[in-house]
Amino acid sequence: MVRITILEKDTQQPLVGATVQYATSKEMLDVKNIITDIDGKVILSTEKGKELYYNVHATGFVPVKGSVPPQENNIKIVMREDVLHLNDVVVTGSRTERPVKLSPITTQVLGGKALVDAGYSDLQHALQQETPGLNIQKVGFGNEISLQGLDARHVLFLQDGERMTGDMAGNLDYERFNLHAIDRVEIVKGASSTLYGSRASGAVINLISKKATKPLDIQAGMRWAQMNERNYKTPSPKDFLYMFEKNSDRPNLQAWLSAGVKHNAFTSQTDVWYSESDAFYMYQAENDRKTYTKEANPFLPHDITLTSVAARSPMGIEGTEHISAAQKFYYEPNRNLSVQMYGSMFFMNSYDLIQDMTFSQSRDFMAGVKAKYNVKDWFTVNLSIHNDFYDRFKRHERIDERKKVYKSKIFEPRLTLTSNYFSGHSIILGVEHTSDELTSDRFVNRKMTTRALHETEYFVQDEWTANAHWMLSTGVRTNFSKAFGFMWMPKIAVKYSPDGHWAIRANYSMGYRAPSIKELFFNWDHLGMFQIRGSEDLKPEKNHYFSLGAEYSHNGFFINVNTYGNFFRKKIEGVWHIYDMQYNFEYTNLSSQRMLGIEAILKWHFLDRFTLNGTYSYVNVSKQNGIQVNTTSPHAATASIDYVYNKPNYRLKTIFSASLMGEKNFDVQDRVWVEEHHKSYDAYFRCTLPTYALCNLAVVQTFYNKVKVTFGVDNIFNYVPHTLGSGITMFNVPATSGAKGYVQVEFLVDDIVKSLKIKK
Repeated sequence: MVRITILEKDTQQPLVGATVQYATSKEMLDVKNIITDIDGKVILSTEKGKELYYNVHATGFVPVKGSVPPQENNIKIVMREDVLHLNDVVVTGSRTERPVKLSPITTQVLGGKALVDAGYSDLQHALQQETPGLNIQKVGFGNEISLQGLDARHVLFLQDGERMTGDMAGNLDYERFNLHAIDRVEIVKGASSTLYGSRASGAVINLISKKATKPLDIQAGMRWAQMNERNYKTPSPKDFLYMFEKNSDRPNLQAWLSAGVKHNAFTSQTDVWYSESDAFYMYQAENDRKTYTKEANPFLPHDITLTSVAARSPMGIEGTEHISAAQKFYYEPNRNLSVQMYGSMFFMNSYDLIQDMTFSQSRDFMAGVKAKYNVKDWFTVNLSIHNDFYDRFKRHERIDERKKVYKSKIFEPRLTLTSNYFSGHSIILGVEHTSDELTSDRFVNRKMTTRALHETEYFVQDEWTANAHWMLSTGVRTNFSKAFGFMWMPKIAVKYSPDGHWAIRANYSMGYRAPSIKELFFNWDHLGMFQIRGSEDLKPEKNHYFSLGAEYSHNGFFINVNTYGNFFRKKIEGVWHIYDMQYNFEYTNLSSQRMLGIEAILKWHFLDRFTLNGTYSYVNVSKQNGIQVNTTSPHAATASIDYVYNKPNYRLKTIFSASLMGEKNFDVQDRVWVEEHHKSYDAYFRCTLPTYALCNLAVVQTFYNKVKVTFGVDNIFNYVPHTLGSGITMFNVPATSGAKGYVQVEFLVDDIVKSLKIKK
């Protein structure tokens, strides 16, 4: 027998849950697996007099390989943190597990633990800071995401590879994602419709949940942050608007609990998160200003600038109160069979600053089952059944009464076969069916009506590793729906690695997006301000995505540069129109649109204590007949510098991060009176939003790998936007009231209890 102890390099703390693979042959034939216990130890059984070979893997650490001579019985292995995340295993780019540096598709990986350490309060802030070209802003209906010039309707969010429902203009309730329950985030940019179907024409963001690796793993934490704004100093229960006043000024608090149990073939993972935040106002410094340019309106005799005589009303940013809970069970009786059952629930109240005696309420239930079975070494069968049910209500503040606004649900069964039987080939083929239903009174008949779309899709992909230098990935997906008929989407990706440091990737993929139920059938009045209208004549949009990129990594330095072009036909876009001074927001097919861009990611670990991270994104979006309808900023960048100091039983980590968003210029349709012509015209005014930067500072201290205390300041230089919109149009601006401090405390409960028992 051989006893192995595995420790973290810097803190010398035991590494729990590391996987040790071992065999008596250097080729690792007949390999066996074992997991380190709570003391970071394993005992390996081996044949007497034979050398033992091992590979050690642990999430967030650089893998270690080695051998144990026959005469050795006790060894110690030290693992160092993988600060560049080049050894992470990803699944999103190919639906099969593969180390990120070996994937033919460029995949960005964000570690869940690293995001929490950086002090991010939620997933929105984390993604915006860490992902080049991604922007999440506040608009009239809530949060809006954009990536590489595309809005949320083209960005597919997945939870462990499964879709979710309940979106508004493609945007989900991003508050439903518990940052403390995420193991990692995988981001694949570009059209991924071959593997994931509609809505994956721009990017896929896959949130991979944590799974217990220790016999008992209990973590808990709390976070307190300064309020954004105190709206009411001393609300009294006697006040008629007491509930409104109380809900407007909820404290900025969070609390979470994560509990994992692993015993033999059974694993359980439970995650609960509660969060609340206060509502606040954002103010515009000057009166509304509109400039109608001759460039966008050739019929004008000259540029026309109009300034409102009245100050713009402040923009209310709603506060929220929400709770989410997720439960997962895993059963793995042997190496050939694994079964997973999961369920989650999410409840959220959104408290706006409109005194109408109501607030918005949302709830979501998600459940499903997955099974995987290996048929010898021939192939693996994967079966999954996924359901998601979402409801939104308007609830009265004083009486127990609520009105359903809409409900939606998704039912998605999937069957896939994966095989590595043929040398050098990783093959996947599958079939999935999607049923999407929406019930609402926002259709043309103004009654609660159910509309549905059904799609059946088949896909196949082969990743061929020709040799140590070349890899080729090809695939195709077919789609059939009663509404839009038959479509097919091919893809091809090539990866060339001349050595262990360089990688060159080229990719072509065809994407498509079928019109959603809302884009097809919605017809409703938005608070008397404008009409939102769908069109049953919409056609599916298609796009052709090309990318070429290079990657280099060596001795703690990593850089990836990627250029791309995205060419759309019949792109579905919401366009403003005016009919007799009535604003309409109407969905229509544009003839074509193209995006050209370049992105760069830099990581550099130096002097053994510092890590520099930087990203830059540039995108150029074509105009429509001289009109820029896309609201994306051409330039975006992020940067951070991390400092880590370690000694036994203590770690100090300081993180300074910044995100820069370049100037935005886009056009909004309106109507203007031209004095020289003595008549009014439909015309476009130019919206300009200035460049801004948001900077954050976090100081994290970890004691004995059991207690973690974080002090931080978000928006440390106190940036507040001063331009909110013009007319009825609200521009997409960062929802911040200025610099805010916070304190966060996390506990490894099971380790603390164990330590106390040992002392007794």
